[in-house]
Amino acid sequence: MGTMNSSIWEAEIAFTSINIASVLVCLVAAIFVFALKLHTRVVYRLALYQVLASLFFAMAESFQIIFVHYDQNPEVYGQLCKTMAFFIMYIRWAKLLFTAWITFHLFCFAVLHKN
Repeated sequence: MGTMNSSIWEAEIAFTSINIASVLVCLVAAIFVFALKLHTRVVYRLALYQVLASLFFAMAESFQIIFVHYDQNPEVYGQLCKTMAFFIMYIRWAKLLFTAWITFHLFCFAVLHKN
């Protein structure tokens, strides 16, 4: 059982490290969008929304390291776990919406827009 908990802990550390790197990359991308004033155009604004949704998703996913010991004390972690699950699912749906929005926007410009 000890090796199982340590392997879960190591996997959570790796997962959280990747999410923290993702947060940093999304922050740099958002800073560049604002620094270069690209947010004034619709396409770049949609891409910025996608980056911000990815930023919040990575932040929410990185907080899951708190729940490594959920099985040992569920009454402490129960409500917090449900709250984090809500935020993660909400952000996933937002990412899906922004992806569909970008796809529709690009389709309209590529197919329906006449020069």
